[in-house]
Amino acid sequence: MIGATHSVCQDYVVAKNSYIILSDGCSTSPDSDIGSRLLVKAAEQQIKTNPNPETLPEETARLALAWAEAMHLPPQSVDATLLTAFYKNDELLVSCSGDGVIVTETTAGRRDVYDISNPSGYPLYPSYLLQPDRLATMAINGRSVKEVKHYSSAGPTRTHRCDSATHILRLTAKDYRFVALMSDGVRSFYTTADKSVAPLDFSQVISELLSFKSWYGAFVA
Repeated sequence: MIGATHSVCQDYVVAKNSYIILSDGCSTSPDSDIGSRLLVKAAEQQIKTNPNPETLPEETARLALAWAEAMHLPPQSVDATLLTAFYKNDELLVSCSGDGVIVTETTAGRRDVYDISNPSGYPLYPSYLLQPDRLATMAINGRSVKEVKHYSSAGPTRTHRCDSATHILRLTAKDYRFVALMSDGVRSFYTTADKSVAPLDFSQVISELLSFKSWYGAFVA
């Protein structure tokens, strides 16, 4: 059942043979559904011309903000997360700016889930890197600190905190079966039982979403 709190979908994604880009617009920022699309399209250009995960978020935001200004949209419209995965030589480069979830599975069957969030409730969007006042506000009381929970089928859950704007994974491409990118909406699944509402177990949701047996079909698309 679709949620009742969002009348407009603020997520946008592009998936091609060699890259995936996902953006989730901020619910309280104006026109962030448009901004998330601009961010994805700007990232698509950057991946094709300058595929560097270290500089990708800032350069993507710079281009998206310029497009938003040309469309007479406020800079807040580009308040959106940015998740990318793409090939470069023999590497699979995966990144998350803001919050979201990255899932990887090796050819040997090991699954790793990286749940990236901001305990303060304020994601550090790529656009903030070009807005010094907003970036400084994020730094107050450590609101820019992000938390990365790493769930692995090969061992215990690990959690660490950092203040880097982007979480980056550099993987040897041939060792991986797939990478999946998800917005924080994956944490918003609930079930009703005994006239009450309870959140579904996060790991159960991930397993259900990734239970497809082939790369073909409407569900995977």
